[in-house]
Amino acid sequence: MNADHDSGQGVNRRRLLTSALAFGGLSLGLTALPTSAQARSSRTRRAGTWENVVEKSSFASRTAFDREWNLLYPWDGDRTTHNGAATMKESQISLSGGVLTLTATRLSASPGLSSHPPHAPLWWNSGAVHAKEQIIVNDQFPEYDIEGEFRADTGPGVWPAFWTTGVWPSWPPESDILEYVGAPTNLFNTRNKTATGDAREHQDGDSYVTRTAVPVADPGAEFVKYRVWMYKDGDDVGLEYYLGGDWVADHVGKGWAGVPMWLIINLQMGSYASGLNGPGDAGWADQLPGPTTDTRLQARNVWVGRTRAW
Repeated sequence: MNADHDSGQGVNRRRLLTSALAFGGLSLGLTALPTSAQARSSRTRRAGTWENVVEKSSFASRTAFDREWNLLYPWDGDRTTHNGAATMKESQISLSGGVLTLTATRLSASPGLSSHPPHAPLWWNSGAVHAKEQIIVNDQFPEYDIEGEFRADTGPGVWPAFWTTGVWPSWPPESDILEYVGAPTNLFNTRNKTATGDAREHQDGDSYVTRTAVPVADPGAEFVKYRVWMYKDGDDVGLEYYLGGDWVADHVGKGWAGVPMWLIINLQMGSYASGLNGPGDAGWADQLPGPTTDTRLQARNVWVGRTRAW
């Protein structure tokens, strides 16, 4: 996701779709990475040093959910829309058996435009939630572990995400832990205000992106774990990304230390996920290609933990 909010800067997501494999692409069946990735063992948490920020049981009931999550997007102003073609509504969010389900439903007509760039016509109702507790990697909380198991519909026009973003107006930082933009390729993105010098990095609008793209055979077939480990490294934050329990990549969050971030789960639709950038593109008015039947993102066992230095 791109937390540009009302910056007025569009981001060329068509390039993101067509060039994803050029930035560190790997290959994934359902939960198995290539042997080269498996050689890096998964981080383990030291007993007694971690505290829970978001419990794995937070989707067990509405009472548990309300303790740790808020509905819709976290920013000021219009909390129902973002950079896609969906309006977030409570009616599209449900809990059952410890699973959070966000459902995107195609409308018979668009009620208007998103208030956020690129101001896409709104053709779906969908859902978004965000954690009440902000994530701040600093001297007091030098490590965070963020993970969840997800089952995600993908395809043209479908844009599910599990991500952190700087509390507005501090964007970037952004860490995309799960992000599928119109195709079954998960994009582990780290967005910075300034370049880090990483060979995989490229400039995208007003941010610098380090991207590791992992094709997934069928992200909607079963629940798969997506994870990022964040740790303070001077003024920077190191990020280790994992998929299905296996390490995928290391990125750097430049200057992220001490910057508060939101954690968001959302099912966005259309816009860049449909290969569209603005009114000049064929299909913009109807936000097609995109699904005409219900689309879902499901999450369970979402957990956030951190170390406390004092």
